Amino acid sequence: MFEVRVPMTSANVACGFDTLGIAFQEYSIFDFELSDSLEFVNFEEEFCNEDNLVYIAFKKALNFLSKTIKGVKISLKKQAPIARGLGSSSTCVVAGIYGAYLLTGSEINKNDILKIATEIEGHPDNVAPAIFGNLCASCLVNDEAITVQYDVDDRFNFMALIPNFETKTADARKALPKELPLKDAIFSLSRLGIVLRAFENYDIDTLKKVLADKIHEPYRKKLIYEYDEVRNICESIESYGFFISGSGSTLINILKDKNNVELIKEKLKNLKYDWKVLFVKADKEGTTYEERNV
Repeated sequence: MFEVRVPMTSANVACGFDTLGIAFQEYSIFDFELSDSLEFVNFEEEFCNEDNLVYIAFKKALNFLSKTIKGVKISLKKQAPIARGLGSSSTCVVAGIYGAYLLTGSEINKNDILKIATEIEGHPDNVAPAIFGNLCASCLVNDEAITVQYDVDDRFNFMALIPNFETKTADARKALPKELPLKDAIFSLSRLGIVLRAFENYDIDTLKKVLADKIHEPYRKKLIYEYDEVRNICESIESYGFFISGSGSTLINILKDKNNVELIKEKLKNLKYDWKVLFVKADKEGTTYEERNV
């Protein structure tokens, strides 16, 4: 039996629309065990079938590896928040692929795993950091996923502000304009290289000046209830960067002083919606696994 741990991820990171993604030290955890049949443990009933995303990825990886097994028991031990812009589907996809590699004794090849995962997800911005960890910049070139990693300085602190409502990715895509003013594209693209270097060098003061976007956030923030209120609370206490995680509804705040997390949490209690706060650091390892005795 193998335990697979996949980090929660946040795509876009403001100006890196559809290219940047960062991994956090909060994990979805799955167990994979050979079985005589297909079994699911701790999943909601609607996901206990062959349409389970973990199993779909597991089967696709088996086909890629030209391997077969009689059956598999997949157990969910911990799940990243679902439908909140924190890469929950990517954790399922990556875990399923790893499960197939591990149960068939296949050598782990992260580039091949990225290829399989991207074919399932359709884009690499979440699966890349889930596999490799850290801050990843990714793109598709003739259907090939290309990714590079940037080492986020250990001093960075992140707050994931997770509301009790979801924003569907399809709705967030529909909110985007079909055409974009050139000046808005330049606004975001001109910041991208500076943001990457700032994350590597802990240039937090520069990051505060440049971490902004005009490609997707002005349109998507309208779908997130209390966006302005939450942002104002963070900025009134401490914020060196604030952005929508993926397509939402989670928001990310960057801060220096961990003690300010509690101050922000107290202020959030005055809002209409329930905002859960996770204090997280950047994950540096990506997906990890451990063999366990049954």
